[in-house]
Amino acid sequence: MEINRKVLISLFIIGILALGIGWGTHSLFSDTETSSGNTFTAGTIDLKVNGTDDPYVVTITLSNMKPGDDTGYYKWILRNAGTLPGKVSITFSVMINNENGINEPEVVAEAQPYAHPTDGELGQYLRPGVHPDEIPENVRQYVKIIARNDEEGWFIAEVTAEVDIGGTIGWGPKDWGVPSRLESQWQAGPPHPWGVPGLNYFSGATRGTLGYLPNDILNPGQEVAFFFRVNLRGPDEVANLPHDPLDLMRWDGTKWVDVDDNIIQSDSVTFSITFRLEQVP
Repeated sequence: MEINRKVLISLFIIGILALGIGWGTHSLFSDTETSSGNTFTAGTIDLKVNGTDDPYVVTITLSNMKPGDDTGYYKWILRNAGTLPGKVSITFSVMINNENGINEPEVVAEAQPYAHPTDGELGQYLRPGVHPDEIPENVRQYVKIIARNDEEGWFIAEVTAEVDIGGTIGWGPKDWGVPSRLESQWQAGPPHPWGVPGLNYFSGATRGTLGYLPNDILNPGQEVAFFFRVNLRGPDEVANLPHDPLDLMRWDGTKWVDVDDNIIQSDSVTFSITFRLEQVP
């Protein structure tokens, strides 16, 4: 009987210990903290053109022009007013060439094979650029040609000083009056097998900054200027001989060919430029 009592007490003690072990296995150290005051804000992409939100699209009409005319530089300052970097670009609309009727001097010119059957021809002869050989000699030391295609009639160049090479499109510092990185289209005339000359070359085209901004990225708070300019003039030189630039000519992909200047009388060309700033992936 004494033995049984001891056994019973032992069993009771073991049971208590086992119960204690059970409590221990379910009582882990823990601590809970509550984070407060956290704010998550979406970044912004906000392009301002000349200090305003609108217009992102500008429309230009060129009319009443005569051989020798030059528009001078149009200039727009683009600023990233957002908090995120963005990729900047510009897009030209399709060029709308209006005939605006045919007057008496234009009748003979419109009968030529290089005349357009329905549209005006002004966009063919407005040149958004100059030939490399037409760059004034006193500024050539500042011009570095990066790419060039004489059949298609264009070159891309870097200009290291604020000097005027004669007119083109491009990008530069906001306080410059001329572009620092530019694309020059110097041909004129109707389309040929190698491309589309004149202002019509940019019809529907999209351009980045031509390498002026690395990867075309405009950082928050950063500003850049876009420039545009065209002239209505012929080449300064034809077949290595001086030429009167008031005499319009067309490029056939290999050489300059004379045209009847009356072909552009009363014509006009209208187009728009759209500025974009897009989120970088």
